[in-house]
Amino acid sequence: MGTSTSSAGAGSGASFDPPWLDDAEGSIDSGHADKPISPSTAPAAAPDEADTQDQEGSLHPPAETGPTVAPPGRYQEARRALTGFVRSGSSSDLKRGISSFVKKGMGGSAKAANRMRTSAVAASSLGGFLATARDGTDPGINAWVASVKQRGLSARDAALEVVQKLVPTGGSIDEESAKHAMSQAIAHLYEVDPNADIFNLADDQIANVMACTVAFDVYNHVQLELGRVFEKLKYAPRVIQERLAQALDYIMVVVNRSMEKVRSGSVQRSMREIASSALQDALTVFAES
Repeated sequence: MGTSTSSAGAGSGASFDPPWLDDAEGSIDSGHADKPISPSTAPAAAPDEADTQDQEGSLHPPAETGPTVAPPGRYQEARRALTGFVRSGSSSDLKRGISSFVKKGMGGSAKAANRMRTSAVAASSLGGFLATARDGTDPGINAWVASVKQRGLSARDAALEVVQKLVPTGGSIDEESAKHAMSQAIAHLYEVDPNADIFNLADDQIANVMACTVAFDVYNHVQLELGRVFEKLKYAPRVIQERLAQALDYIMVVVNRSMEKVRSGSVQRSMREIASSALQDALTVFAES
């Protein structure tokens, strides 16, 4: 479903946050994640009071509540709903499955955002790096970009170089998922705009890459945590691929809307804050759908 392997998922009684999470977060070069990004240029309706309160809430995530370890059968309902989704293609089954995945499997949207914080770190680190490369404000990155250009790498190989520079080690589930999500996000950029220059992207393009990084990482985590829901069912590969594409489309739409929401207004914020807020807002939407 986006990663090379899947697991049976963490069982009941396990901590929502695995012991390697801090190390995974620290393995990503986030030296430019606090670089500011301009507000969205997309036209939007003037927010009413409720919208303003929602936006402020997304920038200040709710405190975690509830148990610190997973309950019995944490993914049972999610697996059941997603199995129904594979059989029927029902969007309501898909939404119910991902909702249960966040609410019960991950302990709610606040715990899920903390568990998946590597997604936001990866997105903001990638965004900050691309903006710094564009602006030419870091001599080390300038020299690195020049060396990449001199080698005449293809767009795909240049993307792999960027990801490898930001996550040079890896090994844990979260590190590998983050690396894969960044690669997928850059590949998606080129699918949308084959002539894009990865080292000269506008802020809106960078925000799209960040949103895609979060979306692909959420998509990867659903598979990693729920295990072989898709693989074990006896359906034609074409049907499975259609369902996977449907699931990814849903996740992408929600995350992109969340990114647009947290970038609205006139205040410039850091990429780290924007990515974290978009992740939190998207997980809240998933949980409540």
